[in-house]
Amino acid sequence: MKRSISLILLAAACLLALAAVTALSGCVAKPAFSDPTGGVTTPASPTSQSANYTSGYVDMALTIPEGWQWEAVQDKELSAEGIRFRKTDDKAVSFELLCWRNGYGICGTGVTSTELTLSGGQKVWQHTEERQGSVWVNIAFVGVPGDYVCMIDDDGTMDSAVWDGCRDEVLAILGTAQLGRGILTEQQAIDLAKAQYSGAYDAAWGRYDVKTGCWAVMFSKGAMGGGSAAVRYVDSDGAVSDEERQLCWEGSMENGEK
Repeated sequence: MKRSISLILLAAACLLALAAVTALSGCVAKPAFSDPTGGVTTPASPTSQSANYTSGYVDMALTIPEGWQWEAVQDKELSAEGIRFRKTDDKAVSFELLCWRNGYGICGTGVTSTELTLSGGQKVWQHTEERQGSVWVNIAFVGVPGDYVCMIDDDGTMDSAVWDGCRDEVLAILGTAQLGRGILTEQQAIDLAKAQYSGAYDAAWGRYDVKTGCWAVMFSKGAMGGGSAAVRYVDSDGAVSDEERQLCWEGSMENGEK
């Protein structure tokens, strides 16, 4: 009898141990939160994951595939912020998708600019400059509410062969980009402003101020960015006015800028 009781207790102990092992094997460690200062690296996911960054009117999301990881970053010196994504097994392959709060522009000397349509339908300008075996790359999104630009991390350059090897994968990641979710696009702002503008014009374009959530839509005679321009301001609720909101950026589009 005592032996039977001992066997029953031993069997019960084995079952409890098995259950504990099964429960532990199903546990998944929670990844660290992304640090807006860039001080904490979010661990790579075994499958694709969504990278999100929102701060005021700055808003972006990317789908990060297996083999890549991401973190949120803020660069106070550049007044830019967004998402850094890089290869898990090669930190030299690292890129940043940033929104420039004070506007973005480049010097076009020596730069080759190519207009691309990404897999998600987004229009971008790919700006590249060859530099003796290395390449400088900026990829600027078009028609979105803000100056969103993807660039190589650190000094903006990498070995040309490395870029050639990762370019398609980087463009595929950027093809998942969602920028300014819930905010009027440039075309939507232009259409709203057109309905309220009766003057003559040859070109219309817009610039978005992420500090105020306001579109400045320019109507100009002659080439885009040239000559005088009438301005209409489109607020975040779609209201159109000829009066500038406080801090709403107003300026013509220069050649080479997005």
